[in-house]
Amino acid sequence: MTVTLLFFWVDDWLQVGKLLDITGAVGTYYLGVSRNARVSDAVTQAHWSIRGHRNRHFHDLYARIRNERIPHDEYGSDLVLWKHSEDNYKPHFSSSRTYDQIRIRRSKVGWSKSVWFSQEVPRYSFIVLLAVKNILSTGDHMRAWGIQQSCVMCGEPDETRDHIFFACPYTFTVWDRLAGRLSGGRSDPNWDTTLQFITNNDLGSIDKILIKMVFQTCIYYMWKDRNERRHQRGFRTVDQAVRVIDKAIRNGISSLRYKADHKLAGLMQRWFEVF
Repeated sequence: MTVTLLFFWVDDWLQVGKLLDITGAVGTYYLGVSRNARVSDAVTQAHWSIRGHRNRHFHDLYARIRNERIPHDEYGSDLVLWKHSEDNYKPHFSSSRTYDQIRIRRSKVGWSKSVWFSQEVPRYSFIVLLAVKNILSTGDHMRAWGIQQSCVMCGEPDETRDHIFFACPYTFTVWDRLAGRLSGGRSDPNWDTTLQFITNNDLGSIDKILIKMVFQTCIYYMWKDRNERRHQRGFRTVDQAVRVIDKAIRNGISSLRYKADHKLAGLMQRWFEVF
């Protein structure tokens, strides 16, 4: 493969990385190759046209370039390949393969399936993600801004993520009413216990989907309820909150439109049974 089409400074044609990263901007001056030059521009009459043998800067790089085979038409046409993985190049581009190479990989977290799953509602899962990472603007975080915020639903002076979901008597009552029968009476006011149960439980396949939908919908509307109360935009009783969340769950199930899938088509029927 010849390299005449590659850019001298920003393409890894020497297999040592970008030359511009090695030399910095001054490299263009010391090697005498312009910033936008291609590799072929650094060749004159079948010889490398670079300077540096009398310069004390970048001796090793200069020697490496001089030892590289000079691009020439007799070696064939340039071939453009896309890197799919380490030492794996193909003629077609893959966005997923490219993303895998540039993203920062971290170990998979245990709660991921409680946040992202096929039946999720994106706006619900986003709030759940913020809750799981404990970065919602709860009272304990707002103290750093000089704002004192107690729980507007029960009056607890220390409003935290764990209190709202679901140590608060109001939110736990709503959560228990919605998830109690579905979880087999295992609804718990402790956040860690609840998240662990949503992530790993021995429920049937339909109930596993439903409990995650209930969990996400409940968190979304309890957080919305908290904000509406804080800004004096409304107040819902437990019964009203349960009805709102129940309707949202039913709408979410109806929007799935999996009539051909008997397992998912049974979601609504099962929800009628347990609620």
